[in-house]
Amino acid sequence: MNRALFGSLVAISATDSSRGVASRAGAGEPLEPVVARRNSLPPAPPIFKPIVPSKLSGSVGLVNGSQRTMTNDRPIELSKRSADAREALKKANIVCFDVDSTIITEEGIDELAQFCGKGGEVAALTKEAMGGSMTFQEALKRRLDIIKPSQRQIREFLKTHPSTISAGVKELIEQLRKNRTEIFLISGGFDCLIEPVADALQIPLCNLYANRLLFNYNGSYAAFDTAQVTSRSGGKGEAIKMIKSMVGGGVGADTVVAMIGDGMTDLEACPPANFFIGYGGNAVRDEVQKRATYYVTNFADLLW
Repeated sequence: MNRALFGSLVAISATDSSRGVASRAGAGEPLEPVVARRNSLPPAPPIFKPIVPSKLSGSVGLVNGSQRTMTNDRPIELSKRSADAREALKKANIVCFDVDSTIITEEGIDELAQFCGKGGEVAALTKEAMGGSMTFQEALKRRLDIIKPSQRQIREFLKTHPSTISAGVKELIEQLRKNRTEIFLISGGFDCLIEPVADALQIPLCNLYANRLLFNYNGSYAAFDTAQVTSRSGGKGEAIKMIKSMVGGGVGADTVVAMIGDGMTDLEACPPANFFIGYGGNAVRDEVQKRATYYVTNFADLLW
């Protein structure tokens, strides 16, 4: 009988296949437990899509009856107080980034669902969940119960569907590092999908807060780890509290934390984040744009 690996970690990194794990699974051998998240960078970056060029192509469209310059089919006028956001970032000790539709252009779970042939079912459930009919954790569980991704599917997905880093992200992170700012990734997605992103941006995986998938010994999907703070509503805020305590030495008032993201879970993480910068370069969430103190549609607007 298959037993779920509920006590050990099952994150799949881009380097696992190079160690022969995938080939052994294909030969019918039992899968060994996959090693926990790495706390140091791998010796070489994973295969990754090139960073996309800026989406500020200057195309023109009609929005609410008026002609506006568009960014990725969205108006540049959506930006709010970008100059003030730049000044605020200069003072931040810690900057936490969302990943899906922020650091990368895609939504990882949607892409994985499409790859596994469950895109339509998951999209319908996502639409239902956005109506507020279920909690974040329930929505996550129901989506995964539809997809049921195996270890083999995830490894193949990582090989054939590398993520695309959003324009300007690399430059912004390099600038923040020069400013001695700590960089973290906080995501409601899955660490096995995000690890290649972190590696490509040279962000240590100990600075990644995300959900974890659990598998049976034969590599079939078992569940997700509900012990991760990011698996439930308000989890990004909890992650920030942990980060402030760890990096700030327990003196939270002296640690300035910025959260950058595209969604409501990112907006709701402020507080405990000291300020939030909404990002609409890949997807504009109307409520986030309205409520965010700062909002940009291009990461280049945050460079100084």
